[in-house]
Amino acid sequence: MRSGILLIGVALTGCSYLKSGSPTETAPTPTAAAAKPSTSRAPGAGLRLTSSDALLKAMHDRYDGKYLKTMSFLQNNTQYTSTGQEKKSQWYEHIEAPGKLRIVFLPATGKNGLVQVNDKVASFDNGIRVDFRPSINPLLLLTSDVYVAPVAMITRSLDSLHVDTDIMRNDEWEGEPVYVVGAKAGDTTSNQMWVDRDHLRLVRFIQSQKAGDRTMVSDTRVKSYKEIDGFDIPTEFLVLRNGRPVWREQYADVRINGEFPAGTFDQARWNDIPIPQ
Repeated sequence: MRSGILLIGVALTGCSYLKSGSPTETAPTPTAAAAKPSTSRAPGAGLRLTSSDALLKAMHDRYDGKYLKTMSFLQNNTQYTSTGQEKKSQWYEHIEAPGKLRIVFLPATGKNGLVQVNDKVASFDNGIRVDFRPSINPLLLLTSDVYVAPVAMITRSLDSLHVDTDIMRNDEWEGEPVYVVGAKAGDTTSNQMWVDRDHLRLVRFIQSQKAGDRTMVSDTRVKSYKEIDGFDIPTEFLVLRNGRPVWREQYADVRINGEFPAGTFDQARWNDIPIPQ
């Protein structure tokens, strides 16, 4: 498994494809007609939630059952090394809500990447499955699944991620009011989620992991939300580890509710699914 959106949920082992130059963004391309939710009013405005159950229900209800079905995009990655270097890579991703993710590490000719379905992830190297393990991707869970999956399932997954859902407080993040679940004020190391109070969207996720005798704290900042086809889509993630930037990913050519080839998330079909042009 390599770095990026799964850096928190799965192991980090580096990416083999380097690409020079800055990531470029292109206009999102709608690919299918779909009911578009109204975004004329901040969905959480006026709500004063006092429990994580109420927060997750409000997030689940935000799109009134009309959340996107699929999303695909080109992901431009920057890995920041301890010596100050920047290593570029690209991935192509397919998401089907809830719980399905396919990542191809470009160039596609290498046949490297992964498929995640619910809480299981399979990794591929040169077209061959080399790993299969339980894994919960917190960013997929809290930027996509939370809007469509049953609240009880999201709560169970947060429990598996060791987020204490009995703890919730009000705070501020970058000048905006947020709900923080999983940590009391001043606690910067417990596993925790930060949710924009007015827009009911994830803005920060902190997770601690043991690495031998050390504890690594990954602090993921969810940034650059854009309204695409009526949905708030985060298009940038910045990961800090023990206070230092280590990884940035930026989305381009975001496509909403497009038709995916049959077998996109089928491990047995890993080598058969083309990259959209």
